[in-house]
This record gives sequence, C-alpha cells and structure tokens, in this order.
Amino acid sequence: MDAVHIHLVANHVPVILAISSLILLIFSLFNNKKDYRNIAFAGFLIAAVFAFIAFESGENAEDTVESLAGVTHDAIENHEHAAETARWFMLVIGVAGLAGLTYFRDDKRSGFRLFLYTSIIIGVIAIGYLVYTGYLGGLIRHTELVSGSL
Repeated sequence: MDAVHIHLVANHVPVILAISSLILLIFSLFNNKKDYRNIAFAGFLIAAVFAFIAFESGENAEDTVESLAGVTHDAIENHEHAAETARWFMLVIGVAGLAGLTYFRDDKRSGFRLFLYTSIIIGVIAIGYLVYTGYLGGLIRHTELVSGSL
C-alpha cells in the first residue's frame, strides 16, 4: 500500500463518518437518547483522527502524483489549502467529540445545550470544508469534473 492509496482510503472515512455522526447528533435532539449522542461524539472523534491521517498522508501522495500527465500544480495547491482549513475544523470537532464523551456526558451539566448546538454548527461547517476539499481533490485526477460547473 503506497501513500496515494493510504491517502485515498483515509480521506473518505471522515466525510462519511462526520456526516453520519452529525445526523445522529441532530436526531438525538429530538428523541433525547444519550446513546445516540455518545455514538455521534465518538464518531466525531474518530473522524478527526482519520482526517489527520488523510492530511498527513497528503504530502507523500502529492510527491507521487505531481509528475503524472494531466496533474497540475494549481489543482494540488487548491486541494492542499482547503485541506488545511478542513483539518482545523476537524480538530475542533474532534475536541468537541471528546468533550461530549467526557465533560458533557451528563446532559444536566451547565452549558450542555449551548455545547450541543455549537457542536452541530461546527460539524456542519467542518463537513462543508471536507466535501469541498474532496471535490478539489477529485479535480486533481478527474479532469472530466473540470468541464462541468459547480
């Protein structure tokens, strides 16, 4: 397994897991299920770990693909800059996941509702950046996407 393969495998996990966790966290608001909330926060934490792996493997993946025909330096740089922002948002959502599993484990704790709503908002922003980063990553090798408009 080379760096490109690790990067491609690792970068799909945070997108899918963060979206699933966000949906579950929102769902837990309506049914007040602590287990759903805990699974969502654990999902955020795991998604953050995989986002870190994806980001760290990106540099080696870049070294492998930058010399391939049809790959442009600009496409790689755009993807890299978006990934940097996504990484920071995923770090925040990972910390929120950890806080949700530890400090805010009890929904009677002061500030719990504010924490929950803030986690949802940051989750939406983080997922937006993850999806945008993935789109830009797709442009590196999928030139058919460039002709379309998004």
